[in-house]
Amino acid sequence: MKKNRIQLLCRILKTDIVYESSDGMLTAFFDILSQSPLIQSDSLRRILREGCEMQEAPFVHLDEHNCYFAAIKTSEGFLYMGPMCHQELKGRALSLMYNSYGIKENRYNPLPVFTLPQIRDMVNLTGLTVNEGTAEDEELIQISHIIADDETRIKQEQVNFILHEEEENDYAAYRHSFREEQMLMQAIREGRPEDAVRLAENMDHDSGRLSKNYMHHRKNLAIIGIALCSRAAIDGGLPPESAYQISGYYIEKCDATENAANMLLYRNKAIMELAGYIRDQHTSPSASNYSERCKDYIRKHYREKIYLQDIADSLGLSPTYLSRRFSKDTGECVQDYINRIRVYHASNLLLYSDRTLSEIAFYVGFPNQSYFGKIFKKFKNMSPKAYQDRYRSSEYTAKE
Repeated sequence: MKKNRIQLLCRILKTDIVYESSDGMLTAFFDILSQSPLIQSDSLRRILREGCEMQEAPFVHLDEHNCYFAAIKTSEGFLYMGPMCHQELKGRALSLMYNSYGIKENRYNPLPVFTLPQIRDMVNLTGLTVNEGTAEDEELIQISHIIADDETRIKQEQVNFILHEEEENDYAAYRHSFREEQMLMQAIREGRPEDAVRLAENMDHDSGRLSKNYMHHRKNLAIIGIALCSRAAIDGGLPPESAYQISGYYIEKCDATENAANMLLYRNKAIMELAGYIRDQHTSPSASNYSERCKDYIRKHYREKIYLQDIADSLGLSPTYLSRRFSKDTGECVQDYINRIRVYHASNLLLYSDRTLSEIAFYVGFPNQSYFGKIFKKFKNMSPKAYQDRYRSSEYTAKE
């Protein structure tokens, strides 16, 4: 074992690292030995050793104080890391954590806070450094039993959810920078699931606080992320019903768990599934269907002025042929479909935003409030104001 590398890792990662040789000798790569659970707690090291012995990949342990510890098996012993906090510990919470490992001091050093992907990468990097090999990112977390995930059970529950549950409500917007958010949304629209997950994880660490309570913050972040990504998937061509079934299922899973790792798993699975559908649509034969491609164009540009000529040009067709083909395939004219999509988005804004009627009309692409009201009534059989007054305070969810 190259101690200089481990010492450098300890400084960069800002977490305690302890090496235990085969004869039980401990070597610490940090300064304050008395404040390290890895030094003071034999039982903690035993948990880490036993977990590491049961698998090839590094072992990660989550204690009752939401602190993570890791163990990596080497050719001559074990390397321990931690504590790595996923939420801020201070005051009494910090004292309770140290006291549980038999450490009692007048003053405890504050601990840095990491996102779960950062903790995962820290352990992987350390494993790569000492053993020249590491597990896949998701494999590391799942093998270590942090995330209790049963693929068959999840799929069965998802089918039942789709059959029995209605669409989930809309949610507020992210508090991330506009550019970062747009990059994530674009990855969804273009059907790039791996890129979308990577972008979402990059945004996690710098996200604005969505609740004073840390777990509520993580839960809100996951739920809002799923909701926004479902809207991007709709823009990319996924039918709204399918997008809401996928997002609604994973939103419910996030809401039911109090485990931050599970929240990350469900958020990422939702992103993979939503973007995956878009990718599959782009590569399937149906993507060449002129009417479906026309719908894709409208869903992506509904907020803009849409001219039949522009759609036809994008498809390499004449406007006359496209209009006739679309009417035959769908039973409605192109302009009616454009208005239907605009009314659908407007109905969500009426229920879930604080924008005025004129702002909503302009946002979804209508030239003025009067015309908006006329078209809205055609599809919903009531005025926008009547629709808002009737359904906004109820449990009703707008459907297309």
